[in-house]
Amino acid sequence: MNTHTLPRRRPEEAGVDPQGIVDFLDAVAREKFDLRSFMMLRRGEVVAEGWWSPHAPEDRHAMYSVSKSFTSTAVGIAVSEGLLSVEDKVADLLPHLMPAEPHPNLLKMTVHDLLTMGTGQKVDPLEKARTEPDADWAKIFLAADVENVPGSVFAYSSGATYMLSVILQTLTGQKVVDYLEPRLFGPLGIERKTWQVSPQGFTTGGWGLKLASEDLAKFGQLYLQKGMWNGQRLVTEHWVELASSKRIENGDNQGGDWSRGYGYQFWVCRHGAYRADGAFGQFCVVLPEQEAVVVLTSAISRTQELLEEVWAHLLPAMQDAPLAPSAAGEEAAKRLKALEHAPLPKGAAPADESWSGRTYRLDGELAVGLKLTAARFTADEDGSLLVELHGRADKTPQGPATFEIALRCGAGAWRKNEPSALSGEGVFAPDNGVVYASYGRGEDGSLRIATRSAAEPDLLNLTAAFDGDRIELVELGSAELHLKESRIGGQAESAVKGD
Repeated sequence: MNTHTLPRRRPEEAGVDPQGIVDFLDAVAREKFDLRSFMMLRRGEVVAEGWWSPHAPEDRHAMYSVSKSFTSTAVGIAVSEGLLSVEDKVADLLPHLMPAEPHPNLLKMTVHDLLTMGTGQKVDPLEKARTEPDADWAKIFLAADVENVPGSVFAYSSGATYMLSVILQTLTGQKVVDYLEPRLFGPLGIERKTWQVSPQGFTTGGWGLKLASEDLAKFGQLYLQKGMWNGQRLVTEHWVELASSKRIENGDNQGGDWSRGYGYQFWVCRHGAYRADGAFGQFCVVLPEQEAVVVLTSAISRTQELLEEVWAHLLPAMQDAPLAPSAAGEEAAKRLKALEHAPLPKGAAPADESWSGRTYRLDGELAVGLKLTAARFTADEDGSLLVELHGRADKTPQGPATFEIALRCGAGAWRKNEPSALSGEGVFAPDNGVVYASYGRGEDGSLRIATRSAAEPDLLNLTAAFDGDRIELVELGSAELHLKESRIGGQAESAVKGD
């Protein structure tokens, strides 16, 4: 198998009924799921793949908690190298970080407990600490109460995964991302990845990894192949089994796919499957019984509903033997190439652009918690629109910080902004990545602006209405992501264009 790209095959040749793919795409459209990418592998080959334009195969996506499964893999490799065992006590591995009077249950906490989210803590100690300036995340985690005996209760905790990263870096002298380079990323041909670090310089572990869709598909295929890649063992088969099967109860085993048990940073699913799972619908679903992997990147909140569509359409489409070529195969290929999120309509040519180049002073807050202080909209001769927004965020790991957003928007078309449309101390990761933007004009002279981040959920979806020297910005929010509409007023700094 080529380490840089996966082989491709028609779905029928791999025993996949393409009608199931068509039906899945119909369901995504019907339910208005905001998907960015979809890949389906069968027996090591890609049988379906699509990106909703303007998103593209080269885009990297924020993995959110899918990052945890990569951290687990790093732990598994370190175990195979004899650097630690899952029975090791956290206190023994990190004596220099322990509080003077540790909670008695903390002294019982093991690497296994961190891996299974069975720390004994009722809540994740880092949930609030991550936004506190100068907070030492590891020390805060270890100083927190451990109300239950470790291993007795499942309580989801990104802090637990962060502690695994701290342990690995303490043992190896390398960040997790660097430790995995020759052991995982290099052999899989994963080149364009980044991973955030904490204020103390540790890989965040439980979040912060960014990868392209095909890179995530390779990771799932590695686990499907029980740790083997191109004849080389990267992860022990024993670790794959431990990580992908139930190690702790996390519910009643009823209903959907969040109560079927938890492994070593993987979720157990129905249908004999398991998955790496990140916020807003980032999925790498491994189906051993079907010899398949399904990868989805999204910006949604209805994650169980999306999985239901996988079970309803893609799962039954997989047959044991190859199928004859069909019209459905041609339809599936056509549909996959035509996927898109439409840009805003261009609208009529404006009679007045007196707003162009003016700076408007603002005083208001977006639903995501960012405060806008200034805006400028500049019409270009090529028909594009430059949008510049200035603001601040009061709560970041480095304290209050300012930010700037500069986006070139296409008129009735998506315009690609790279390498970064965002800047500012402490607010955004240094690998902000591509942002696509389009705009249209209303009959009343207003502007409508839409953006799609390659990596994150949508950043902006707003209208700007002008009345003399006044401006009103309306951020339309998102019902899907539970973001409310917000309105911000402002006044032109000067009546002179280009100030």
